[in-house]
Amino acid sequence: MKKRITFLTLILCTLLFCCNDKTEENPLTSLSDSSLVNTKHLDHLYVPVTFSNGKKAAGIYIYAEAPDYHLVTDSDEGFTCVDDVARAALVYLRNKNFSGDTAKQNKVFKLIDFILEMQSENGYFYNFLFLDSSINTDGKTSINTPGWWSWRALQTLTEAAPIIRKLDIQFAQRIDSSINKLLNNLKRDTINSSLKTKVVKGVTVPQWLPAESATDQASILILALVNHSSQHDEPELKRIIRNLADGIVLMQQGDETSFPYSCFLSWENVWHAYGCDQAYALMKAGKFLNDSNYIKKALAEVDNFYPWLLKNGMKSSFSITKKGNEFTAVDEKRFDQISYGIRPMIFAATEAYELTGQQKYAGIAGNLAAWFFGVNDGNELMYDLNTGRCFDGIIADNKINKNSGAESTIECLLALQKIESYPAIISALNQYRNK
Repeated sequence: MKKRITFLTLILCTLLFCCNDKTEENPLTSLSDSSLVNTKHLDHLYVPVTFSNGKKAAGIYIYAEAPDYHLVTDSDEGFTCVDDVARAALVYLRNKNFSGDTAKQNKVFKLIDFILEMQSENGYFYNFLFLDSSINTDGKTSINTPGWWSWRALQTLTEAAPIIRKLDIQFAQRIDSSINKLLNNLKRDTINSSLKTKVVKGVTVPQWLPAESATDQASILILALVNHSSQHDEPELKRIIRNLADGIVLMQQGDETSFPYSCFLSWENVWHAYGCDQAYALMKAGKFLNDSNYIKKALAEVDNFYPWLLKNGMKSSFSITKKGNEFTAVDEKRFDQISYGIRPMIFAATEAYELTGQQKYAGIAGNLAAWFFGVNDGNELMYDLNTGRCFDGIIADNKINKNSGAESTIECLLALQKIESYPAIISALNQYRNK
């Protein structure tokens, strides 16, 4: 009950504050105690590490179990990983006070040290670290291949590089060296990529994306390459960005009136909520490449698919088959619902609002963000403003997994960071929260 009272009090303060003559100009974040982002639990997950070569860095514990939120290790994979460390670094890096907050700067430096130590000779990254300080070099979810954790590392490094350069030129040079090492191998591995397609259950899919048709992975890679290419003019990288974006566009199915309502499939004939950054990445690519078609395609998903989900109930995943011009859903699942499935849609809706200024996108973003504050199938707050914890997921109607590990917490904080500078989105969040 305390959690609900805290949020309602916050809303009441906001409403009272907005009763002056400048209601549209005063975002929720203008209140001294009103930030939605509390890193207390993320700080709890943060842990110093020392690699077997003596290099000191920091990781993020993957798991924390209720009710006392003690840290949990995994003897099979490892206790911390690049996939989470890279995203945690972004939370600290994107803090509005980062430039003057030495504590957050130190955390980012140490987390990036971790990422750099996990890079292998082929330019790609290992993912997991064991408790004995050895790197997991053999596990399926940790090997140094072009995949999720390498793209995560690249995204963080490319976003951090220009910011770190203002603070520590030598550290920035280490980051640049790591970026170039990966990019050189990425160019080598994609230079002869053939833009072939195949048909899966009646659906034509690309074969030139990561894992052939993984648009979720391609989205992270686009964001990383746009970061880098915005600072360095490399025509070859622009070609790669365009090829990745074209592959994502090919995976868009349905339209305004027909299922699956302009959504971008995640892999082959499957859509899953987690990591569904396709629309957000296409908007970033479209803006960078000055190609309005990519933005148009991205807006179609936000316009059609997101409202369908909000009206008909959130999904975890589904597969589709195609006969003629008709799509049919199979293997549809509602659970688990996780913050990693909500955050990407909030990013896309917020970016759509940023690009167009249209109020409807602020409404969609606020409606999606209300999931964290009790407007969900669990009928419970998923995020606690007092502790900074976000529960790991909704596993059934009115049933919550109340553990709070790295991914759930980080993805929630990233989402709230994204929206709290937009008064219109906060207003929509408050409206949907109070319905």
